[in-house]
Formats: sequence, C-alpha cells, structure tokens
Amino acid sequence: MKNIIGIRREDLSKKGEKRVAISPFLAEKIIQNGHKLVVQPGVHPLNQEEKRAFKDAQYQNIGANIQEDISEAHIIFGIKEIEQSEIFPNKTYVFFSHTHKGQLKNRRMLQTLMDRECTVIDYELIVDEQKRRLVTAFTYFAGYAGMLDTLWILGRRWQEEGIHSPFLDISQSIRGGKLFDARKTMTKVGQKISDEGTPANRPPVICTFLGNGKTSTGAQEIFDILPTKEIKKYELKDIVNFENRNQVYKLVLDIPDMFRLKADSPYQNQDLSFNEIINLYLKEPTHFESNLDDVLPYTTLLMNCIIWSPKYPRLLTYEKAESLYRESDTLTVVGDITCDPEGAIQFSRETWIDNPAFVYNPVTRENTFGVTGEGIAVMAVTNLPCEFPFDASSQFSQDLESMIPGIIEADYEAENHKLAGLPPSIEKAVIMWKGELTEDYEYMKEYLIGAL
Repeated sequence: MKNIIGIRREDLSKKGEKRVAISPFLAEKIIQNGHKLVVQPGVHPLNQEEKRAFKDAQYQNIGANIQEDISEAHIIFGIKEIEQSEIFPNKTYVFFSHTHKGQLKNRRMLQTLMDRECTVIDYELIVDEQKRRLVTAFTYFAGYAGMLDTLWILGRRWQEEGIHSPFLDISQSIRGGKLFDARKTMTKVGQKISDEGTPANRPPVICTFLGNGKTSTGAQEIFDILPTKEIKKYELKDIVNFENRNQVYKLVLDIPDMFRLKADSPYQNQDLSFNEIINLYLKEPTHFESNLDDVLPYTTLLMNCIIWSPKYPRLLTYEKAESLYRESDTLTVVGDITCDPEGAIQFSRETWIDNPAFVYNPVTRENTFGVTGEGIAVMAVTNLPCEFPFDASSQFSQDLESMIPGIIEADYEAENHKLAGLPPSIEKAVIMWKGELTEDYEYMKEYLIGAL
C-alpha cells in the first residue's frame, strides 16, 4: 500500500508564516507516483488568515484532496514547530523541529511527539557524507530578507533623526513583493546612492558581515546590488576620514578576523595558519575572545550571520556595547539574521515580522520596540525566509525534490529507522522513531520535559 502524504498548514502562533515544503509542482509528482495527497486549507478557520503562499486550487487542480482533517496521512510535511494540540499520534512528521540543540521553547513539543509515538525527520539534519546540509534554500532567503529589512530599518532610523537617505525607498521584505521586485528596488536605490550619495552628516555607510557562509552570502548578494566596494579591516579609518559617499562599503569577517586568542592562551605564540585558527576555534573556543574593538566604531550596519551556542565567546557583550556607544554613535543598526537571543550579540532579542525592530539603549540596557529612542536599532526577525513565501517555498521544494521518493516510499512500520529503506542522508536526519530517540540523538533525553 502506498503511503498517504499530508501537507499541514502552519499554526497561527507562527506569525506571518506562509511557507510550505511541498509546492504544487512537487505535489503533482507525488500524486503521479501513485500516492494520495491530503492538504489542509491554506486559510485558517479560526481567523481566516492566509497561511500558505500557494492557493488551495493549485493543489486541487493536480489531484490533491483539500480537507481540514489530515489525520489519515502517514507522513505529514510542515515547516515550523507544531503546536502540541495539533500533533497526531503514530505519524511521521517532516519539519524543522529545532530540538537537537536542546532549545528550551520546544521541549514540550519534543516530549509530546515522544508520548504520541511519532517519527520525526528534521530538514536541518539532512546532510551528505561531509556533513554539509542538503536543504539550504531558506538559509539564503534569510540572508536576502535580513539584509533588506536591516537597510529598511536604517532608512527609518535616520528619518527619525531628521536625516533623509536613499534607503527610505526600501520596504520591509514582506511588503516589497517577490524577490525579483525587491532586487529592482535595490537597483534604483543604488542609482540614487551613485547620483546623490549617502547622508553627508553621517559617516560613509560601512556594512560589516560576521561570517561568510550561506546566510552571509545571501545577505551580501542583496547588498552588492548597491554600488559596493569591498574593504579590509586596515582600511576602515581611512575610509571614514577620506572616502566619498557615492558608494557603500562592505567588510566581511571570518573566524580569524572576528576572534583573537586570549593573552594567556598557550597557543598565543604559535604561528597558526588561517585554517588552523578556525579548527582550534571550533574545538577549543574558550581560548578566544572578540576581536571587533577596531571594527565596530566605524561600522554603520552589523550583520550577524554566524550560528552561536554558549560554548563560544560572544562578539558584542553588554559591557562592550556600552563602551562602544559612549565612544561612537556610528553603529546604527544590528541585523541579527541568525537570531540567537543573548547570543553572539548579547543584547539581541527575538522579533517577529509584525514588530521587527527594537532600539537597545546600551547605557540603561532597556529595549523599546520600533525605531525611536536612544541606542542601537536591532532587527532579529526569527522567521525571515517567510517574508518571501512564494520564492522561498519554490526553492525549498526544488532542494527537496530529489529526496522526496526516498522519504515517501520508506517503510514506517519497520522495527527501526535503519530497516525502513531510507536513503543514508535521510536516515541520519531521523531524530525519533515511533516515539523513541534514535541512536545519534539519545543525548536529547535530557531535554525531555519528563527528565526535568
């Protein structure tokens, strides 16, 4: 018997979320392969909010059943975390569970999935033999949306100070149409910068990117639509003092640029190569500290594109932010794309699409939502890719397409995940099988509510 496949609608608690893992194009291929496909309506019955980028008719026209109750499905595809009340027993869920790092907010969901004897496949953990993630579309889109939103906030922040700038022409990503439209807007803004320049009463716009991975690449791709000159750390002072304002400047920092060895580290006097520093940082991060003291006083926009966990040093602490703010008001906006509250940027907090920015006062350590007030504006929207729901969903489905047969043809009645016939990359991403944590994820038992 063929597995019945379900596509769930994202929960109301996921504000502004309209992404879907299976586009109509991919859904048609599933149906053509002989599977029944049941799809929850895109409009939520409680408040009539549209929760999907594609219309129900697009699925219905290719043979899917549109129905509120999708409990008959054996495998249910979603995007974000699932409300406990929406978890059916004995189902296979494929979604971003955000549980493998012990995320506190998702521990009850994890416990519920276990109690209801579910199987969980996590997109984030689908990797190749080199442990490189294979489903990365949303990572790039986080960069696209995060960069646009940060520039939008910069324009509004300066407007509050009575400063007019070309950045006022930029809209929040979710209001700017599809990605194609946003790129056209950025091209026009870039032409204005070339013709009129950035504000003469502010330093030249220097955007510092922390990290050079996929998120950073996406953010840089948007920024580079502007007339951009890439620079090095040693050029910062000269640029602020002498360069014109008919272009913007980009500084990209990797681990050896962002962090330095502590003075008392036993590795201090060793002649380490670039790659050796990176490997040492990843293995023994306690030997390192932030190296941004000579960067932040010249930076207008700080784009945080690195993933952080408590074992790593912070890049900008409460104390460093206060001393920086007393010394210089150049740092105007922090775009915390990776959105790690109290993480690499210690004063960062999670924000949402409907209230995307707050101003942090480094002296009082207080936050004020919006773009008004003394301090540094912060954009830390937790679900940035959903600001381009159509584009992001389409690309995500393309990433997932080659993996779908392996997922939907597997035997979920098998005794364990290794006997289910899953491809190796998918098998590695199985966190839970019929309510039991799999071997690679047994460490997560400490994250279960019952273990607290």
